Amino acid sequence: MTAVLRLGSGLFVLSVLAAAAQAQAQAQAQSPEWEGAIGLLASSGPAYSGADERKTRVTPGFYLRYGRLSVTNASGFITRSSDEVARGLGVDLSPHRDVKLSLGLRVDGGRSEATSGALAGLGKVRATARVRLAARWNVDEHWRVGAAWNVDALGRGGGYFGEASLSHEQRFSADTTWIAGIAATLAGARNMQTYFGITPSQAARTPYPVYQPSAGLRDATLYANLRSQIAPRWVLLAGISATHLLGPAADSPLTFQRSGVAVNGGLAWSF
Repeated sequence: MTAVLRLGSGLFVLSVLAAAAQAQAQAQAQSPEWEGAIGLLASSGPAYSGADERKTRVTPGFYLRYGRLSVTNASGFITRSSDEVARGLGVDLSPHRDVKLSLGLRVDGGRSEATSGALAGLGKVRATARVRLAARWNVDEHWRVGAAWNVDALGRGGGYFGEASLSHEQRFSADTTWIAGIAATLAGARNMQTYFGITPSQAARTPYPVYQPSAGLRDATLYANLRSQIAPRWVLLAGISATHLLGPAADSPLTFQRSGVAVNGGLAWSF
């Protein structure tokens, strides 16, 4: 059965990549020019999902696009306000202007014990590569419905999780746009175990009891993002989100605070 599933997954990926290649060929004929942005990003939020301590980070950000291909190290770091680009390498497979399909590949850095004192003794969650298939329907000029499926491509314990979202876009002016929405995440048992579970060996090294979470709803998030073209080549980005853990994730011994707020901002030069 495992071999059949792997074969099916492989055929699916190959078919998607074939479609991606065809879409890219069409895009190059229509829009072959490069575009992108570089800048600086700052963020502050929970040290990990469920933590009661915060971490602040300042990192460089970049975004590049050629036709239907794009690469970025930060979600939302874009040059066009109508786009929604996820972190990593992506290809736009959209068959229609109101139906957006994309396939992405990104590095998942895992989790280190050094992230928080609460994680001491749990060991490191290994880095892996994730494949992300996403779809979005532009209901009208303001409302969007989205869904995505994320899979640990290397089988390193990341498992899978799915996302569903509803968002609303509004323009304050020709240069300033904000998007607000709600999203929910459903995670498989392996993903839950890796990030919220406690194995017997981990329990022996830490004060935590053994905990084996099941698959289920992982969290729900409210968010709002602002993008403003403050000069011909300068873009200001800002965002805030509030996430509440649900189900097995909320009941984990590692969850000290079920709700967390994250804020971020950035300044980018586009070209």
